[in-house]
Amino acid sequence: MPDTSTVVPLITGLGGAVIGAAAAVYVPMRQRRHQSRDEERAFHERILREEISRLTQLRTTGRAWFDVLLRAHQSLGAGLDVDLDRFDEEITKTSLGAASAGYQPPRPAEDPSREVENLSAEIFDELQDLSWEIRGRIVRGPGTGEGAPDFSRRIDRIKDLRAALNVRLLERIEQLSRQLSR
Repeated sequence: MPDTSTVVPLITGLGGAVIGAAAAVYVPMRQRRHQSRDEERAFHERILREEISRLTQLRTTGRAWFDVLLRAHQSLGAGLDVDLDRFDEEITKTSLGAASAGYQPPRPAEDPSREVENLSAEIFDELQDLSWEIRGRIVRGPGTGEGAPDFSRRIDRIKDLRAALNVRLLERIEQLSRQLSR
């Protein structure tokens, strides 16, 4: 009969070694899986926050550009001189800000499901065209020709487009915020 006093510690030692080896492999593997999941979640949250920030910036930069045009239009309508250099500087600053926020010139064959992008492209185009027209009027000066042209219908169209865009932006921001809070 074998001596159990030597076999039992041997079996216990081997069992402990197997359990220790399994734990040495399983625990780090499980930690990496959790870390990977946490990193993926953090990456997804960062993307959502960046998109919310971009959409918010899209609202504010479009408004800033529109305000520059509206002030120039009101000044021209009142027969006041508008400083061309200042106008150019403000338009450049606000249009570059709007372009970096996501206003893009219209692209051919746009996807109709991309309503925010389509509206922002249409607004960008309208703002750009109106900027050039108002600039042309500033260059001619307030006293030339038959008075200041009335850009009110164009301004109202841009207001309507911006209102529609703001509704879509707020819906999208709310949707992204819900995803973020999950």
